[in-house]
Amino acid sequence: MSNFHIEEFNKYKVFLYGFEDNEDAVEASIHLKLSNAMGILKFCKGKVPTNYTEMKGPTKILNLHFRANRYPHFIDLLRYEKPLFFYYNKETHVGFITTSDEPVGEGDVDRSL
Repeated sequence: MSNFHIEEFNKYKVFLYGFEDNEDAVEASIHLKLSNAMGILKFCKGKVPTNYTEMKGPTKILNLHFRANRYPHFIDLLRYEKPLFFYYNKETHVGFITTSDEPVGEGDVDRSL
């Protein structure tokens, strides 16, 4: 069994929270639809918790935590880059999203045709 979950993803959903004034509250989350799991990127105001996995019914949830000030960088990546990949190390609980290898100086070229 592999210690890694690496998968290209094509869909995401953003949640913006404003109901909790706790200094360690999650301010926003991005849910990534994976083939056999859900990746949830949580953006925290204060202390950043350790990443973890959990089961919610039949769905495996891979929870990643980041500082709230990183949120705009993730949204930019989701809006302007593709393909994108989700990575999670099940042993170390390190996770991130990444692009594929891209040519230097690619810029804003539309390659959809």
